[in-house]
Amino acid sequence: MRLTRSFPEMENLEILEKFYEQGRPAMFVANHCSWMDIPFLGATVGWRNYKLVSKKELGIVPILGSAIRAGGNIMVDRSDRKSQLKTLKQGINYLKKVR
Repeated sequence: MRLTRSFPEMENLEILEKFYEQGRPAMFVANHCSWMDIPFLGATVGWRNYKLVSKKELGIVPILGSAIRAGGNIMVDRSDRKSQLKTLKQGINYLKKVR
C-alpha cells in the first residue's frame, strides 16, 4: 500500500476490537472494486487467520491459485448456483469451527 500511497480510513474500529476481545467469529465482505481489496482488508481487520472467497477462475492463475488453495480459502463458481450455496455453507461451517 505504501507503493500506491493508498491507506484505508478506518471508522468504528472499536466495534472490531470488541469482536476480537470477545473471541467472536465474524464475516467481512469486500466489494472487490480493485486489486487493493485484499491489502486493505488485511490492514483494516489485521493479519489474522481469515479465509477469503474468490472466484473459481483465479484457481488457474500461476502462484495465486496455489496460494488460494494452500490457505484453505474458498473458491466459488459464480455461474453455478449450487456452487454459490456450497460456498455460503463452507463459510458458515468455518465460522462455527472458529468459535
